[in-house]
Amino acid sequence: MEFATSRPRVLGWRRSAALLDGDWGTSVAYVMGLGFALAGYSSFYHFVFMMVLTTIVAVNYITICRLNPHGGGVYSSVSHRSKNLAVLGALLLAADYIVTMALSILDACHYFDLPHPEFWAIAIIAVIGIVNWYGPRHSGGLALVISGVTLIALLVIIVYSAPTALTEARIDPPRGTIGHNWGIFVGFVLSLSGIEAISNMTGLMRDPSRDSRNAILSVLAKVIIANIFLGLAMHAVQGLNPGDHKEDMLRFLGEHYVGPWFGWIIALSLGTLLISAGNTAMNGLISVQFLMAVDKELPMSLRRLNRHGVPVLPLIITTLTPIVVLLFISDVETLSHLYAIGLVGAMTINLGSTATDRTVSMKKLPKLLMIISAVILLIIEISIAFEKYEATIFASIVLAVGLSARYVARRRQRAMHVPAEQAVSEPAMRRRKRASMPAAKYLLAMKDVNDRLLKFAIEEARQRKALLFILRIREIAVGALPERMEMHVNGAEERIERECSEAGIDFQIISIPSYEVGYTIAEQAATFGVDRVIIGATKRSMLENVLKGSVMRSLSQFLPEDVQLVIFGG
Repeated sequence: MEFATSRPRVLGWRRSAALLDGDWGTSVAYVMGLGFALAGYSSFYHFVFMMVLTTIVAVNYITICRLNPHGGGVYSSVSHRSKNLAVLGALLLAADYIVTMALSILDACHYFDLPHPEFWAIAIIAVIGIVNWYGPRHSGGLALVISGVTLIALLVIIVYSAPTALTEARIDPPRGTIGHNWGIFVGFVLSLSGIEAISNMTGLMRDPSRDSRNAILSVLAKVIIANIFLGLAMHAVQGLNPGDHKEDMLRFLGEHYVGPWFGWIIALSLGTLLISAGNTAMNGLISVQFLMAVDKELPMSLRRLNRHGVPVLPLIITTLTPIVVLLFISDVETLSHLYAIGLVGAMTINLGSTATDRTVSMKKLPKLLMIISAVILLIIEISIAFEKYEATIFASIVLAVGLSARYVARRRQRAMHVPAEQAVSEPAMRRRKRASMPAAKYLLAMKDVNDRLLKFAIEEARQRKALLFILRIREIAVGALPERMEMHVNGAEERIERECSEAGIDFQIISIPSYEVGYTIAEQAATFGVDRVIIGATKRSMLENVLKGSVMRSLSQFLPEDVQLVIFGG
């Protein structure tokens, strides 16, 4: 059956900015070292041009987020124009997510100064995959803390290095031809990393246009300030050889300007932020696979959920793919090339499609700016494809696997298609004719059918002549759910209907797929104006409560004050 989904709007701009910073803001951790390795003391000019491009693209994504309040990621925003183009963009974004996990966590292990960092990175990815089996929630608060600590640590370096950086920075003019310098620029155009992530969050924001704008501008300011001032600090270190501290340049700067003890603070804060970025990328890749399976662009097996609402096969695939990448490639610079081809490709499709979409209302200047950005990104994508053969091979493998899976899914759909004249419609559910207006309205919320809880709610409604809404929430641990989606039914609705009909009460059964259970219960309670919400007390392990948070805590936060909450512990 097809159900309308709950689309919780629980993110403010601060939490959105923290989540964005955990993806986009982490670029500063490896851009410094990579840029200096490629251009030495002339890399500052490349940093400046990179900041200009980053600012232009960020402004474009403010527009994209405004135009797509229900989710402006490349797959969502392009689907209405071309499914083929949307799938291509989604697969390129998937390639970006895979390398984000490998690159971010590998670089975190370098900052931690761990021996054989590639093996530690593999172990950390495996642990993150196990943790995500429970479908982590409420990561925005933790991301805000991590982002804040990292920002303070970077500001300390900037303050300590400023006297030297502003007076003694050695900035050599670029050497070689324009083509040579373009190649260097393309080689570490990583400050763009993660901007696409903000467009996928708009469906969860309280005010998508305002919150996305504030989040983008705040993180953009951090990225620009950090890259410019830390770049000057790096250029002020005399005798630094290209390739030195390529993987942990910011830790080196902390030790050089503040002291050896501060190197560990930088390592812990940035390393944690990089691991957080890997976790964010894992959830993003799971979401992409699930949404494409819901749209029947990938096999239906990718939609199967565990009891925590996590898509099982996407989780397994998402955990294994970066591990496989690290088994073959364990160099940060090479991984950065793989990273850029997927990221830039997805952004090119998103910007180009939006700029040429006549169905959206956009002023001439933003449209022109978006077209120029798309052209520049396309040139960068072509340059990467021709100059970085390993990136081309990697992207080709991801596209080949994804398109093959799409072909299989479509072939199975054609085989399973039932002609319209043979389709059997389900009989309409019968309802007891209401004799009078109900004295009260109750809402019973439950995930699975609980006989004792159901009988308790029915008896409460019968005694007080109340209309009973039975809300069955199908928990799905994917943040960006589509507006409507098909799901299998197991006969539970018929069973509930039979129990309610036999009791002679007025009732209505509602089934809703949701990412945020507490929010959805409160949303439905407010929508129907109920007097009482009834839920069951569930037994959960301490680990589940830590990872997912308490539904009752979330419910009490969003539930209107005049609605009574009843917790049945039987």
